[in-house]
Amino acid sequence: MKALFFLYEGYVDWEISPLSYMLNISGVEVETVALCEEVTHKGNFRVKADMGIEACDPADYEILIIPGGEPAPFDKEERLLNLIKSFDEQGKIIAAICGGPTFLAAADVLRERKYSTSIDDDPEYFSYFNEDNMSESDVTVSENLITAEGNAYIEFANAVGKVLNIFEDREDELETVLFFKNQLRG
Repeated sequence: MKALFFLYEGYVDWEISPLSYMLNISGVEVETVALCEEVTHKGNFRVKADMGIEACDPADYEILIIPGGEPAPFDKEERLLNLIKSFDEQGKIIAAICGGPTFLAAADVLRERKYSTSIDDDPEYFSYFNEDNMSESDVTVSENLITAEGNAYIEFANAVGKVLNIFEDREDELETVLFFKNQLRG
């Protein structure tokens, strides 16, 4: 199984770090794609992507993962929007957290599906979202989309793990969540 992370300038690294770790220890092959060779995330580390967006074939992956961050100006980037549309048209899983669902809305893949996001109250992005479809949940799974508010990054990672069937059983799933929430002591 292969997962693709879209990285962009200013993405929020901690929103996807637990998920990346969970996928890696589960044997899921993780690759990164970006609009340019290197990006700098919110933690101010420079990261070199595995490939440019032009080299990416959605057929090679089971899931596209999009972290949060400031969507502009990338929300108008046709190469990214086309990648998202292609994943959706192929029925592939798309997971986006915090500001990431803005890209799904800009690519018109949210349509009438329920979603969660942390950026819906920013006037710059009002036009992208249908407020009637906003979920009351921190994490929402709707068809092939997994969306989440930024502060729910552990729950987001867990939801992606469940959809990808990376947990051995319910106990493994709970132990993973407790580990990330520092509740395994004793």
